Amino acid sequence: MEMPFFEDLKYERPSLDAFRECALRVRLRIMTAHTIPVVEAALAEFQKELSHFETCSSLCIIHHDLNTADAYYVNELAFFDEAGAVVSELSAGVYAVLLSSKISKELREHFGEMIFRKSQNRKDTVTGEIVGDLAKESALENEYSQIFADSIISFEGKEYSLSMMDPFLESTNRDTRKASHQAVAEFFEDNAEKLDEIFDKLVTLRSKMAKRLSYPSFVELGYKRMERYDYTPEMVGKFRNYVIEYIVPVTVEIRRLQKERLQVDSLKYYDLVSLFARGNPKPSITIDELHDAASGMFQTLFEKNPSFYDVLHSHRFIDLHARKSKSTGGYCETILDNGIPYIFMNANGMSDDVSTLIHESGHAYAAIRSVDSSPFLECISPTLETCEVHSTSMEYLAYPYLEKFFGKDAEAYRQLHMTQTLLFLPYGCMVDEFQHIIYAQPELSMEDRHNVWHRLEEKYQPFLDYDNTEFYEKGGAWQKKGHIFTDPFYYIDYCLAYVVSLQIWDLSRINPKKALQVYDQLCMEGGNRTFLELLEKAGLESPFSIDVLKKVAYRACDYLNL
Repeated sequence: MEMPFFEDLKYERPSLDAFRECALRVRLRIMTAHTIPVVEAALAEFQKELSHFETCSSLCIIHHDLNTADAYYVNELAFFDEAGAVVSELSAGVYAVLLSSKISKELREHFGEMIFRKSQNRKDTVTGEIVGDLAKESALENEYSQIFADSIISFEGKEYSLSMMDPFLESTNRDTRKASHQAVAEFFEDNAEKLDEIFDKLVTLRSKMAKRLSYPSFVELGYKRMERYDYTPEMVGKFRNYVIEYIVPVTVEIRRLQKERLQVDSLKYYDLVSLFARGNPKPSITIDELHDAASGMFQTLFEKNPSFYDVLHSHRFIDLHARKSKSTGGYCETILDNGIPYIFMNANGMSDDVSTLIHESGHAYAAIRSVDSSPFLECISPTLETCEVHSTSMEYLAYPYLEKFFGKDAEAYRQLHMTQTLLFLPYGCMVDEFQHIIYAQPELSMEDRHNVWHRLEEKYQPFLDYDNTEFYEKGGAWQKKGHIFTDPFYYIDYCLAYVVSLQIWDLSRINPKKALQVYDQLCMEGGNRTFLELLEKAGLESPFSIDVLKKVAYRACDYLNL
């Protein structure tokens, strides 16, 4: 079938009644089934209905984020807040009867174990008792995101969205850097009370759901929701301690050297993003030329013309430019009925444009490679830490081709990117530990929560100097991190993914073809196995091993001559 253009995909609100009727019909068929083909046919019908609902949801999200001022899609997004919770409950009901089927043993042998793991997990995390709370949670998450989508920051006589402020935040002029960071801090100060209120409601709501489902706290429910089948909070805690012991001292040294390069008496928070005295490397091409550079890179890397990226771009499944009334951030959203990923980002002429484009293209490549990996939508994509390996590994595999984006500054960008990797690991762990503390003690006041963040900054980022900026001095910087509000316990996945991806980078320096084969193998597997099982099959080592963390950290430090 010929690939459609994005604008040819017409959004429609899905029928919740039709979904409910399908779910109930399929449940009955599975409950009374005595043969595998009957169950297979019933599940195929359900998968088709589920795919349609998720496709409508994805199209709604994309259209809303392309223009957050469009009242129609704001209203449609509110529909999915309610409908998504109902669909989750109905889906859990379908998979619950799969678990209790009379021929469960034969079905496990036929379908594989993963769909049964996911079925049990859905049963453990979604019940009719919390459907209303799930809808409220989604609405609060969207309320948080809308604050940033509607952001207007006045700076130097003009108005900018948060995404459009990045060039000023990285300015080579220290006064401009300081003023722009203060303008952003003022935006958060102005919204701090509202953000506190939203977060307090989220913590209370999530903790209440956990209690209703008989979990000690939302920590345990959060891990279930993140589908962590083969590692625990204790293992993550040890990983964070390894990062404190082996990576934090490296970041302190990075900041010491940065202070010398910038020739400043003391390194302030507004200096941190500027790693080079002459400024961070910027693309040597315009935003409009990003496509040609990416096209050439992917054609060379995968030895294919046109590449997957070319096809997505030519059919307008990529939107690059930052603009007013466009949602912040970047992501890749797969439109399931068509099996086509959509890349969304906010390019503004900075180096992050390149890393974001390559990162999201990694997600897109994996989505395409895994599209036929399972008959179950739930098993086509793996759990999120593996998805982040897909995207971060692509960033490292792109190293030999970065001249296409940066010209003579390509090596400076590689140094910047690797440095940012090491700097990110403690920050990612800090975000994770913050959430563990908050959800283990949901009764903490908002002041207590800010104090928790402040103490964690001293542990994970001891070089921080907020230059008497009150909002940050009081421990408010966590409000800038959307994952804390919208994706609890997600952020550690990036840290785990970096440790795995650095293994692929290290291999690529010795044997680039082998590294690409390992990467491709991981993408093709989709979600048919757990995180650690997928790594083992691809020949990669667990990031929870202290020896692995020390090895990749040593390789990265050696690369940076630290």
